[in-house]
Amino acid sequence: MTSASRSPRASLLAYASIAVATRSATEALGPALLLTAIASGRTATEGAVVLAGLMALAALSGPLVGALLDRAAKPGHVIAMSVAALAAVVAAMSVLLPRAPIPILVVIAMLGGLAYPAIQGGLTSQLPSMVSGSMLDRAYAIDASTYNIGAIVGPPLAAAAVILGAPGPVLFTLVLLLCSLVVIRRVPFAVRPHRIRGHSLRRDLVTGFHALGRTTSLAVTTLITTIGHGGQAAFLVAVPLVALKLTGSLAMSGAAFGAEAAGGIAATLLLARRPFRHPDLAVVTMTGLIGLSLGVMAVTTSFTLLVVASVALGAGNGPMITAMFRIRARESAPEVRAQVFTTGASVRTTIYAAMTAAFGAMVALGPHMIFAVGAGLQVAALAGGAIVAKHGTGRALIGRAAVEPAESIAPD
Repeated sequence: MTSASRSPRASLLAYASIAVATRSATEALGPALLLTAIASGRTATEGAVVLAGLMALAALSGPLVGALLDRAAKPGHVIAMSVAALAAVVAAMSVLLPRAPIPILVVIAMLGGLAYPAIQGGLTSQLPSMVSGSMLDRAYAIDASTYNIGAIVGPPLAAAAVILGAPGPVLFTLVLLLCSLVVIRRVPFAVRPHRIRGHSLRRDLVTGFHALGRTTSLAVTTLITTIGHGGQAAFLVAVPLVALKLTGSLAMSGAAFGAEAAGGIAATLLLARRPFRHPDLAVVTMTGLIGLSLGVMAVTTSFTLLVVASVALGAGNGPMITAMFRIRARESAPEVRAQVFTTGASVRTTIYAAMTAAFGAMVALGPHMIFAVGAGLQVAALAGGAIVAKHGTGRALIGRAAVEPAESIAPD
């Protein structure tokens, strides 16, 4: 079904349905693998190794998946096949995780990781072909909220599925993916007949990387949101530690995580009604709000204030993601748009994983120091963005010197 055969509202509703289902599944899959491993008699470390294999390929395969989406006459088919492939991997995990050797499980998990970019940034990159104008601004806000909804819905329900037995959490994830496959037929993805490429996939990959620095606006946004996202890993690592320190209960960390997700949902749904007029400015101001929130967490000794700061963190992160989506769409040519989205997502995922490990190594310094470093990275992100904005186009960011400033490329 093409976008022309449905109203923009119906298109957006169908899109939001699959986005919520798939992103709830991907958010649930990590905890599901860990819980299933433990429930089946394996160690948490073994479950973490399998999960690391999945996330490693998810981070590295973004540029390739984006290039395939850009080259495809029917990108919806690529996304549907990615969801089906991930469902097949999850089904295999439900059977093999309790008994198969870890190296085999890691290889299977890596195959599942290949599907992640299509479900994350690749799905978002298709929005301009479904809706346009002011409806597109609303669509990006709704899309950003699906990540927060997935974070709230997926992991708790996966944990609750343990009552079904060892494979319960993984089977719950599988059900979400299968539901996505049913709904995906109703999403009006673009159909681009007679897609003829006169150059290689390798050249497309190079072009996609260069596109991230094609304009100053996109380069600044990529730099700020990538470094800032790495800093937000402090929240993930430090919240359980500070919850235990302030309340004596590790379970209370759920209140802070839930508050952050709720703040993100509320802010992005508000944006769906009142979109930003200047997304570039929004990236800067929301990054500042995130930094301020982490700074408050670094000095507070009140768990109540920590929860309030968590809401503020989410309220900054949700709109920042929405603004980032709008800038990526505005500044990328249609023929590389999917690559810009998936490559940008992969870079952010890689930095987040690296900073999670780095903050994990800082645990001995205490949670407040971790929060402080996270806040400092938001400042560094803004400073780096200011330098790139001041000294010419974003092409300098990727090592292409002496290039004239490039004008913005409006989406079709």
